[in-house]
Amino acid sequence: MRELKNSHKFIIFSETFKFIKNIVVPFVIFFILIVSIGFKVSGKYGGNYTVISVVIIAVLLVIILATVRWKKNGYYLDDDVLSIKHGVFMTHERMVPFSQVQSADISSSVIQRLFNVRKLEIDTARGEDRIEISILLSKEEALRVKSIIFKENRNSANVEIMEGANIKKINCSVKDLFMMSLMSSGILAGFFMIINAYFKIQDIASKEVMRKVQVFSEDAIKGINTTSMIKYRVTLIFIMLLILWMISVIATIIKYYKFTVIRNEDNIKLSYGLFDKKEVTIPVKQIQSLTLVEGVIKKSLGYFSLKVDTAGYGEVGEGGGSTVICPSGKREVINKFFQDILPEMNITYDLIKSPREALMGFLVFRLLIECVVMSLVAIYVPYGYYIFILVPILAIWHYISFIDNGLYSNKDFVILRYRNLSRKTVIIKKDCIKSIQKEQNTLQKKKAIAKYRVIIPGDGFGKLYSVGYMDENYVEDI
Repeated sequence: MRELKNSHKFIIFSETFKFIKNIVVPFVIFFILIVSIGFKVSGKYGGNYTVISVVIIAVLLVIILATVRWKKNGYYLDDDVLSIKHGVFMTHERMVPFSQVQSADISSSVIQRLFNVRKLEIDTARGEDRIEISILLSKEEALRVKSIIFKENRNSANVEIMEGANIKKINCSVKDLFMMSLMSSGILAGFFMIINAYFKIQDIASKEVMRKVQVFSEDAIKGINTTSMIKYRVTLIFIMLLILWMISVIATIIKYYKFTVIRNEDNIKLSYGLFDKKEVTIPVKQIQSLTLVEGVIKKSLGYFSLKVDTAGYGEVGEGGGSTVICPSGKREVINKFFQDILPEMNITYDLIKSPREALMGFLVFRLLIECVVMSLVAIYVPYGYYIFILVPILAIWHYISFIDNGLYSNKDFVILRYRNLSRKTVIIKKDCIKSIQKEQNTLQKKKAIAKYRVIIPGDGFGKLYSVGYMDENYVEDI
């Protein structure tokens, strides 16, 4: 007879705390309301203490129910199947073959670590039949179950990853994480715009505009110069951006603290986090694509980040299947990554660039739309014509985007390079491609250029990558 293993007793506390957290706010509002309107429960029924008694009884019932659920629910581990038993009044059993498991991640909060508790989250294949299972276990049991699922090591006495001859490891230092968060393109752009506006207020604003603003603000603030008032507001915005920037830096370091990548046989293991610690296992065979991301500022300083798309795992907000596998590092790190962690995707290639005759159409198409928008700004916004200063800057930026375009293919991989804000180089396994599309308008057809789209499996219709203005003949050969 199979032995039913229960989850950790911590789940009783977890469910009770969750119930209390969900009723605290409604209870406080309800209690304040009945007190404010003078409502009183008759002394015959215990007075106002009746409300408190009801809450206490409800909490006790939740504890009893959570205890019964913990006792009756659990899991079985057979040779190649994980069976989950759940339910109180009506029990159900769900069987998950190990072959269907795409990822098994271990995470823990600060409180859970105090009680030696880990959350084991198991995901199966994508689509409608996808199953997500979450179990609270002791650290040792979570590692044991995970190792059995992936058939890494069935000896529960030695399941933790130790450095050895067959295990290769890369760490992401706090300095690299600091540089990663420090060079956020969006926040830096906001800083530069605020600083520029701060010093250009008197040059841009006419005397008439300044006079009107002065008249408008006289009733609110007496004796304060208009320019000083505007600069004061700009300074406040600058300080707010600075605070947000500092929070972003701290949050990034906390999230990816002690980020470690380990290659152990056929799996890649990630471990990171200060307060909410995560341990992720990615089977190498499930990796569909690898993306090298080079930000505008990061690239100039030699920094990059790496993401992988896998069949069955991905962080929310990362594109439905994308996982950060190296948040920040320099060129020597990428070389070590391809040599030690993912040699299967370590290939040499010579990208085919967009043909030079397509440059004019590329620039005109993009600048035309932007010039229309800038013309509206120039017409309806005072001194809006200053916005046309951006035209040469945008032209240079689009030219850089054009020369970054690239495409390569061999019997095993397709590689695309393109730029939005950051430059991205995507290495895609050919046997993971769901579909390939070629798009071109009439003008592009005359010049024999086309947009190349690659779709790999993912949530919904899949994950799309594309690069435009490529030679039509090369696209057809692929």
